[in-house]
Amino acid sequence: MFMIKSLGKLIWGDPDNPELIQISNGELYLVRPNSPKGNRECIFREAQAIIRRTGTEWQYQLVIDRIFEEGEEELVSEDESEEESQGGEEEKVFLIDESLEFRKGQIEGLTTFAWRDLTGDPDDLFEFVCDVNTTAHTTNAFEYTMYSCMFERKYKKSREEATEQDLQSFIYVTTPVRSILSETSPSTPTRQIASFDFPGAPSEAESIISVPVELHVFDANTGTFLLMSQNATASIMKGKKFEYWHVVSDDNTTVIGQRVEPKMNPVFNRTHICFIWCYFDESDRVSSFLIRFRDLEGEANFKKKFAQAMYETLNEVRAKEEEQEYFMNAYQEDVEMTDAESTDKEDTEEENEMSDDDDDDSDDDIDTKGVEGDSVNTQLIVGYKHDRSFVLKGNKIGVFKHTDDDRIELTTNIGELKKLGGKKFDPSKGMLHEEDSAMILMDPQDEHNLFKMDLEYGKIVEEWNVHDVVPVTSIFASNKFAQTTAEKTLIGMSHNSLYRIDPRLPDLKLVDSQRKQYMTKSDFSCGATDAKGHIVVGSEKGDVKLFDSLGKIAKTNLPALGSAIKGIDVTSDGRWIIATTARYLLLLDTLIKSDPNKRLGFEKSFPKDNKPIPRRLQLKPEHLALMDKPVNFTPARFNTGLDEREKTIVTSTGPFVITWNFRRVKQGKLDEYQIKRYTDDIVADNFKFGQDRSIVVTFPHDVTLTKKTHLSTPTKAVLSPSKYIKKSKSIR
Repeated sequence: MFMIKSLGKLIWGDPDNPELIQISNGELYLVRPNSPKGNRECIFREAQAIIRRTGTEWQYQLVIDRIFEEGEEELVSEDESEEESQGGEEEKVFLIDESLEFRKGQIEGLTTFAWRDLTGDPDDLFEFVCDVNTTAHTTNAFEYTMYSCMFERKYKKSREEATEQDLQSFIYVTTPVRSILSETSPSTPTRQIASFDFPGAPSEAESIISVPVELHVFDANTGTFLLMSQNATASIMKGKKFEYWHVVSDDNTTVIGQRVEPKMNPVFNRTHICFIWCYFDESDRVSSFLIRFRDLEGEANFKKKFAQAMYETLNEVRAKEEEQEYFMNAYQEDVEMTDAESTDKEDTEEENEMSDDDDDDSDDDIDTKGVEGDSVNTQLIVGYKHDRSFVLKGNKIGVFKHTDDDRIELTTNIGELKKLGGKKFDPSKGMLHEEDSAMILMDPQDEHNLFKMDLEYGKIVEEWNVHDVVPVTSIFASNKFAQTTAEKTLIGMSHNSLYRIDPRLPDLKLVDSQRKQYMTKSDFSCGATDAKGHIVVGSEKGDVKLFDSLGKIAKTNLPALGSAIKGIDVTSDGRWIIATTARYLLLLDTLIKSDPNKRLGFEKSFPKDNKPIPRRLQLKPEHLALMDKPVNFTPARFNTGLDEREKTIVTSTGPFVITWNFRRVKQGKLDEYQIKRYTDDIVADNFKFGQDRSIVVTFPHDVTLTKKTHLSTPTKAVLSPSKYIKKSKSIR
């Protein structure tokens, strides 16, 4: 029998509700293959499809209800004749009968429903094209309900008496009949649900754990997880070396099967004793599933094996016991962090800031024309001292001013960047230096030299030969606020070494006495410093190293979770680190709780059995299902300032800018975030220096400013691609 049939009580349960089920958004077309006027006419540009009861037993209606935008209905009635307003109809109603020859299909990746136009020519059809956010589970439930209604009309008896073969008989096909649950694309999760040819774990895979669970699927239309099976089994299967599969079965039949990988965006929730994850089909369309465990013991055992599977998948080595525990803790969603309570002063400050911003009703998107040229923006550098922001674009730099009324405007373009010898170059990275009077630039084609630009004159004035052998792959400030001072030195990095750069040295600028080189390949990727000059370094392998100073080995080595670290930041006091990977942010508390002097991991090594508990900040799988695209975060940042407490974390992915309330995160509220969608993908983002109210957002060809309070709690309306967001001005 159909697993989806378990939804019968949800669909038919309330006899007082005339509506059985609906698809909330789509388009209605009239398809006339033999018409000289064209074979496809749009009837309703926006509509919803509803199956509803009638006052007659065994009879139901298919209703296509037109959706009006705000004010459109009044305009139609006032300004259009009956013929001009799509026949004057607000809905089309069809008696559900097998003569409709109802069928499901696809067009350009979207699910469609079609049925005969009984008043037209024999080949004429109505076609309802579902919105891109309509899940496969919803369309299958809708189709199942249609055939159940046909059964009741034909046989004058309850759908509960229908067999699978009975319902299959109503599918209008010209080829042999198949189960309605196998009608979708072979790559979608719905085929898994129906157990039809799903490419699950290989036959030789062995189970390392199996636990009884409930299986749920996220439905975008209702915004909830719907029960699919009360008696399912969740397993972790081990295939070839370091290859694992996550399998959910029902009655010994595979319902869901997929490789264990970071793309799953996995989350364990102890409060609800459940595990939530994502499934991406071959077109990267997303579905979200949830399994609820019977007890905490089942959840704990499954989580331990899942963590082992994920660790070995990513690192291709066996996990040490302490590393596996560290890794497993990263997947817990709702655990409060020690000593993270907020003070009354902090709460009052937040309330006052919210109140101040609420008084400003001005538009939060201030579009400004950016750097001219065919290249795209690649990096945002927010000024520390002179209230300026800089954007790298090819071999040009745009200079933007933050105004007193909290806006941003372009002041000048620095063009045609040239080295002292006159050779043009496109910098890969820039860093403000010496009280924001200069910018240090890197040339990706010249990894042994750095270039100092005088920002007053807009020209390269110095070239520094760092070292003839050791390359420079990244640079960052000697301490968090060094750029607001006259500090001359900075920190350089190669793939396996960390060192100080002093431009005052006569020849090579690398300070040999303050260099630490690792013999093994460390794959260092990024670094940052706190106010005291403590150094944190992330790597392509995913591990994090904490140094108290240069020229020494790391005080603390935190194991890799398997995902490359692409950006890293640290609070000014060194207490908290935020590391960015493509799919999640990793928050680390460096305080050694067992140390009587309350030292940080920069100053003393963590005990082996007392490493910090990593916390993953990630988007909820159900929100990814609404966003319908994989995550690729830009480097996350804390707000920062000389006398500013870190209160917010900002990052972005695709067209979404996202913030987390840092106080709430420390209280264990990892899934509470605010979000805003734009039309263009975001290149980089950061707070204006000295506050967290305004966020500078950089697009490929534009720069804009948005207020933090204008981000929203994630909903379907906020996340949906169809939601209209004002587009920034295009720059040529």
